[in-house]
Amino acid sequence: MIKDAEIPYKISADMQSVFMAMQMQTDEISDLKSENDTLKKKNEWLMQQFNLSRQREFGRSTEKSAANQITLFDEKMDDAGEEAELPAEQETITYTRPKAKKTKGRNIDLSRFPQEQVIYDLTAAEKICSCGGCLEIAGEDTSTQVDHIPETFRVIEHVTLKYCCRPCGIMRQAKKPETAIPKCMASAGFVAEVIVKKYEQHLPLYRQSKIFERAGAVIPDNTLGNWVMRSAEVLEPLRVASKAQISAVRVMQADETKVQTLKPSRQGYLWGYHSCDMGNRFVIFEFASGRGAVFPNAVLKDFSGILQTDGYSGYNDLRKKEGVISLGCWDHVRRKFVDVVKTLDKERTGRAAKLLIPINQLYAIEREAKEMDPDQRRLYREERSSPVLAAIKADFETINAPPKSLLGQAVIHIKNQWPYLTEYIHHGAVPISNVWMENHIRPFALGRKNWLFTGTPESANKAALLYSLILTCRMNGVDPRKYLEYVLNQANAMRRKEISATLLLPQFIDKTLLK
Repeated sequence: MIKDAEIPYKISADMQSVFMAMQMQTDEISDLKSENDTLKKKNEWLMQQFNLSRQREFGRSTEKSAANQITLFDEKMDDAGEEAELPAEQETITYTRPKAKKTKGRNIDLSRFPQEQVIYDLTAAEKICSCGGCLEIAGEDTSTQVDHIPETFRVIEHVTLKYCCRPCGIMRQAKKPETAIPKCMASAGFVAEVIVKKYEQHLPLYRQSKIFERAGAVIPDNTLGNWVMRSAEVLEPLRVASKAQISAVRVMQADETKVQTLKPSRQGYLWGYHSCDMGNRFVIFEFASGRGAVFPNAVLKDFSGILQTDGYSGYNDLRKKEGVISLGCWDHVRRKFVDVVKTLDKERTGRAAKLLIPINQLYAIEREAKEMDPDQRRLYREERSSPVLAAIKADFETINAPPKSLLGQAVIHIKNQWPYLTEYIHHGAVPISNVWMENHIRPFALGRKNWLFTGTPESANKAALLYSLILTCRMNGVDPRKYLEYVLNQANAMRRKEISATLLLPQFIDKTLLK
């Protein structure tokens, strides 16, 4: 028989087992909920990355606000949807700028081309009227066509005459011009044409070889590649002279892009450095095996001034360097918020879309100040852009988004870069973004599949030199083909230091020599 005092104890033990089982079930449910929340967040992040990748692959690549239906001049909206008060003050801009040139229609300049006239006349019988009289000229109609003559080749035979004095046994021979590439059958102009077509027009050497073959000249593509590589070798003093100009530059931009080498098969980087100084504008590209800070640090070790880059941490050492003023890039900031809108906010009603409105106002101010001199632009920015920057800062500081989400990454980027992003308003000679450097490196990225010779780092650096010279020519109004032809003909004199390599740089060369 069970005693009464033992019953509560046994009931309590049974209840304890039940409670323990219930607690275990509760903990298991909590763990499952936590795991489910983690998986949901991971799935959401993966979907964002998938949508972003699909947008970049198949969607419109423009970052202009028109593509996102966000008006540049819309007033900034607060969280409640009410319009924030903006200064009602207006001012008249006093600068002038030239009238935009006509870019569409029949505006081809034909004055430089040879003129040929073809006259269409009646036959002798047609000039007799039915009444028996002779027709007289009463006028004419004229129409113009432009014809293109396919490229042709010519063979130049260089003959050096020899003279002798038979009694004295003396012989003299005329001198012929030196060639940059010994024993090369191609003229400097021909080699320059091949280089420009490859690096500016992205026409691979094997295609050029096929084009030449159709014109009757069988030149293997490996022969063309040998010409180009050897040209880069003799023009190496121009790279040294160009890098020496870095210490004299006041405003510099830097960027990098990926390059895949074939021998060995690995990923490298093309680093680009752009001088923004008027009168000394140039671009230097250099191939490097990695993306570490050691590479820009070495190239810019003697630089002091304003350095504008994106938010990549590889430039942090230079940002801390004494004598360097670091500026950020608003294009990279805007791009991140545009990605959020394109991927997640099709209705353009979210925080990213609203933040793009004041960001675009900064660009509108830049367009207004485009024709101003640097001092005017600085004052204009400090007056007009400062309140917009304050509004942007107040906006992103209130955004609370998961750090790994697209919006969270965009907010983290703008927070980390804010001191560098706001510095540009105090320097009127510097643009709002790194877009100049991006524009110069983009053609390389588009043509990189046609770029490598043998896929080695050595050939990559030689190609980088030729690409640098072509882009520097373009930004200084110099014809790249004429320039390369001239400097190739001067290569031996440059090697012997009879002529300064600095004076042969595209930004300094006497343009009258290239006519």
